[in-house]
Amino acid sequence: VLKTRGYPIDDQLAVQGLDRVNLPGRMQMINENPRILIDGAHNAASIDALMRAVGQNITYDSMVVIFACHRDKDITGMIKRLQLGADKMIFTSTGTPRSAEPAELAAQYMELSGKMTQVADTLDEAMQIALRAVSREDIICITGSFYLIAQAARKYNAAMGAVELAAV
Repeated sequence: VLKTRGYPIDDQLAVQGLDRVNLPGRMQMINENPRILIDGAHNAASIDALMRAVGQNITYDSMVVIFACHRDKDITGMIKRLQLGADKMIFTSTGTPRSAEPAELAAQYMELSGKMTQVADTLDEAMQIALRAVSREDIICITGSFYLIAQAARKYNAAMGAVELAAV
């Protein structure tokens, strides 16, 4: 876009610069054993991008997704995209008053996908369920809300920077 507006941009320098970009909370592996990936995807397009990026860039046997979002989000759109990549779903709460009810998320997911799911009141409870369900070759993906991934990052002492502050 900048090039079309007359800005002289060196493609090689742009690629080098983009290679150094670090965005905490996006496709961030916060633990290796078990593998836990966090991503702040919180709308249908970003969930879609996450599912494609994981499928194209991470080798795994099964993906367990822990998901929570706020009531004012496009829940149907996100759930439709989650079912395309998740092998197992666990719905939980963001821990805020705006959080969508995990049981309602699960009911909508089961209605749209026909797949079974589980519900947890907290991220800690969801993690306990997920840890019982994964083997070494699997991955746990936590997504749906920056509030939720900030909790996960604090739990695993991952560097979140501004993302963590946004959830406080």
